[in-house]
Amino acid sequence: MQTKVFLQQTSNLFTENRLLKFVIVVLALAVGVNSFMVSRAVRNQRVILIPPKLTGTIEFVDGKPSDQYIRDLARRLASLAATYSPATARSQFDELLAFYAPEAYPDAAKAWYALAGRVEESQVSAVFYLRDLKLDQAGQRLELSGDQRQFTEDKLIEARSKTFEIRYRIEDGRFFLTSFTENTSRRTGGRQ
Repeated sequence: MQTKVFLQQTSNLFTENRLLKFVIVVLALAVGVNSFMVSRAVRNQRVILIPPKLTGTIEFVDGKPSDQYIRDLARRLASLAATYSPATARSQFDELLAFYAPEAYPDAAKAWYALAGRVEESQVSAVFYLRDLKLDQAGQRLELSGDQRQFTEDKLIEARSKTFEIRYRIEDGRFFLTSFTENTSRRTGGRQ
């Protein structure tokens, strides 16, 4: 870059030096603005998945899933855990156990396989009709309320309202179930 504005060579060099400094400052500002915009875009990006067994899309913003994703998973978990027959209990509980966090898996496996054994032995079927689903995403807790009916062969043996509490965590975009318990403190009287 030659700037021959002045007659003196040193004046031309100083002008050229100032122009180069200005270009460096402009480039530094452009890099700074670009870095800010890229970090903002990455922070606000959305990943949308459409899994085969759920009803809608799944969106993760800032590493947190949408409420609809958690609600769809809760319905799926309620179906796996509370609606079963002697023929399907063990396979459903196997699928349910795949959602458990590694540290919660051993205790959960014992409990669910014991229930599967009792269901197969006594030939009891159960159906759970979900009425209400409360989501506390900050506390990573779900509360499922509904009516459960138990049958042996074709005879109704019990019909009552049940409330289940699900505790979970999201780690690296993956849903981990930490506990699935029946909430006995909020249980209401059964209906027949």
